[in-house]
Amino acid sequence: MYTKYEEYALSIISGGESNPPKINGKLNFKDDWSQTAFALAINLSKKGFFEMEEFRQEMIKTIKHWENNHSLDDKSWNYYEIWVSVLEKLIYEKEVLNRSEVSSFFKKIIDCKSQILNE
Repeated sequence: MYTKYEEYALSIISGGESNPPKINGKLNFKDDWSQTAFALAINLSKKGFFEMEEFRQEMIKTIKHWENNHSLDDKSWNYYEIWVSVLEKLIYEKEVLNRSEVSSFFKKIIDCKSQILNE
């Protein structure tokens, strides 16, 4: 069940080119880490670390960059890997965590490698 803020954030991020993947109108998370990353972004925005519109604009920019550097039928495409890279970038840029904390956090909490440090 979403709170009003989560509904608002989802409506912001669901606009245009940054739409999260859905099946039958519901968000589609293939892995636990993608659901964790999604919830973390919503919560950090709710706490004021960044605006969801800022997150959405970074998603659009990062998706375009990926599309410009890959074939559109490239099997390596993963929406939530893009999501994590944007989340990590904003966590670092907004000084929520420092570089080593970002790396450690993404390894332990989200169980994926740091995109910023390319580990």
